[in-house]
Amino acid sequence: MNIIEFKDKLLGIQPALNSLMFLYDRVLKDDYRGIHKLQHYRWDKEFIKIILKHLPRDEYLYHTKGDISNDYHYSDEEYEFCQYLDRVNKDLNKIGKSVSDNGVRKIIFVNLQRMGFVDRFTSKKKLCNINKKSKYRYVRISQKGLNFLNSKDIFEEQKHLGTALDFVFDGIVQDILDILNSLKHPYLTITEMMFFVTYLHKSWNGIILNKDKIVEFINEFRNLNSRAKIVEQVINEYCIPEHFSGNKNDKRDFHNWKNQAQTMFDSLSLMSLFEYDSQTERLLLKTKLNGEKIEFKRSSLIKKEYFLNHEIEKDITFELHHIVPFYYAKDIDALKAIDNWQNLIYIDANSHKIFTLDKNAKKAIRINFKELDAVLDNLIGDEVVLKYTTQIKYKQELQDRLVSYNKSLLGL
Repeated sequence: MNIIEFKDKLLGIQPALNSLMFLYDRVLKDDYRGIHKLQHYRWDKEFIKIILKHLPRDEYLYHTKGDISNDYHYSDEEYEFCQYLDRVNKDLNKIGKSVSDNGVRKIIFVNLQRMGFVDRFTSKKKLCNINKKSKYRYVRISQKGLNFLNSKDIFEEQKHLGTALDFVFDGIVQDILDILNSLKHPYLTITEMMFFVTYLHKSWNGIILNKDKIVEFINEFRNLNSRAKIVEQVINEYCIPEHFSGNKNDKRDFHNWKNQAQTMFDSLSLMSLFEYDSQTERLLLKTKLNGEKIEFKRSSLIKKEYFLNHEIEKDITFELHHIVPFYYAKDIDALKAIDNWQNLIYIDANSHKIFTLDKNAKKAIRINFKELDAVLDNLIGDEVVLKYTTQIKYKQELQDRLVSYNKSLLGL
């Protein structure tokens, strides 16, 4: 199928739908896969804890490099790594799992480094940047990994895990929850995650795709009913790597793209707010937290309360942002407190994108004001200033109320 045939077949399903034009344009882009942060691997919380607990606390663990073939012979300096693998697999066998040398180094350590749970180093013990190609030879558990292992209870453990996963997914966890709450039927399929959600905050036709636009695309896609499967089939038939020449950026790989969405589902299901139904391939909001039933207010109601109290009009270039995110909740009461219009601010799409992409900015959970401008910080000195009217819209008389509510959520 050439590009002209692809366009005709895809848009011919329903030429009036923006969502199909978006999918056509997206597939042609080099970054068509969107959010791609974790290597595909099935794991759970217990698996992660086993991998971490056997790593040395204050020393560097020297490991192998390259592919380990059947005739590979370990050197003396790699002996300690062999012992590490043996200890890990003895524990993993108790839960019916195991891991190989290649799997640990090429996938698991990479994922844990991206989550901030381990640090990796060169042969000269220089700290490696995950965003740059490096020749890894040493690994060590990080302070964040230790905090996760040493959690005083399951709720603190879930908070550390949720923060790590939100970190690796560029802060879109709260956005995914908002999207679920905004849909008439609050679930996401792997196809919807793959086609639409993974392109959140990226540009299309000169605009940044915000949550409302993603919800609009998903609703359009669902309204196709059984014909939505034809959309998937057409894209699948076009995105076959063997049909493209050139390097990896020139090719399109449907199954690799889908595997990434699957990895996101598997990882999000480790968080306290989500669960993944493998039979229906749907991501859902959990119905219980700490044994109590969760009853989320519909996102539309929370939005209405914000606009009503702040007395402002909607702006298509702005979107609502939770100051304190949902994954900070330890119990049902905290969850309900976070799900409140007083924990929302209305900011422009570019600022919202900064909150999701900048690792320090996205931890900015305390709000204050300098005259009319809002200032958010992460409690350790990093600040984000939002200019009144151009970057944030709110009712001036509510400044004290917003600050007071924020302090109560943070226990300040």
